[in-house]
Amino acid sequence: MSIQSISKHEFESLGIGREGPFVMPEKSWFKSTELDLAGTVFKDPFDNDWAYVLLSKEEDGVYRYHDGEHSLPSRGEAEGRLHTKALGIEATGSITEELYSETSEVPPEPEEHSAGVITSIDDEVKKYFKKHPEKLYEITPRKFEELVASILKDMGFEAELTQATRDGGRDIIAHVKTAVGSFLTYIECKRYAADNKVGVGIVREVIGVHHIRKPAKSIIVTTSFFSKDAVKEAATMESQLELKDFNDLKKWLEAY
Repeated sequence: MSIQSISKHEFESLGIGREGPFVMPEKSWFKSTELDLAGTVFKDPFDNDWAYVLLSKEEDGVYRYHDGEHSLPSRGEAEGRLHTKALGIEATGSITEELYSETSEVPPEPEEHSAGVITSIDDEVKKYFKKHPEKLYEITPRKFEELVASILKDMGFEAELTQATRDGGRDIIAHVKTAVGSFLTYIECKRYAADNKVGVGIVREVIGVHHIRKPAKSIIVTTSFFSKDAVKEAATMESQLELKDFNDLKKWLEAY
C-alpha cells in the first residue's frame, strides 16, 4: 500500500511547517511511498468531529498544507478520505494546485461594455460598474471573482484565483506585503441576486476552511447581503473574518 501509517515521531521528522492548521490533537499520521505527501487526522475537542490535512513537500524541504476536510463524523471517515485524496494525487504522478492567471484578451472599447459580454477586467470595466452597480447581477460568478481579484490588486494585494472546480472557502488567494511581513488572505465570492442573502451555512464553511488553513484573514464578498444569522456567526471570528456586501462593493468601485 502506497499510503502507509507512520508514528508521530516519523511524521515530525519529515519537517512539518507548523504555521499551518495544527491546533487540535492529532490521532494518526501517514506518508506516501510514491510522492512527497504526508497527512494527519485529528479530532476537534469542542465539536467532537474529525478532520484531516494532507501536506506536500515544497522546494525548501518543508511539508506544508495541500488539502484537507473538516466536520467529518468519524476517525475512519477522516482516514479514508485522506487515503482517497492522496491516492488520487499519486495517480496523476505529480502534486499541483492550479491557480487562475489572467488572460491577455483585448477588452472592447468603453462604450461597448455591457455586463453580459465582458471578456477581461480593466479600469474601464470597473468605471462601468461604478456607474451601473446593478449590472453586477448580470455577470457570471467567475467574472465576479475576476473583478474582485482585480480590485484587490489595485489595493496592493497580490491576488490569484483558484480553480473553478475546487472546494469552497477560497475563490481568491491574496497576499499583502508590509514592512512586518506577508499576510495571507482568503476571499470567497458569492455573486447572488439582491434578494438572495448569504446564509449562515456559507459563513460556517468559510470559518471551517479558515480554521484548517490558518490564513491571517478570510473575507466573504457578495453582490447581495448577509442574513442576521450569518452576521452573528461571523462575529464569533472577530477580526479574522470580514463580510463585504453590495454596499461595500459600491464603495470599492468609487475609487475608479
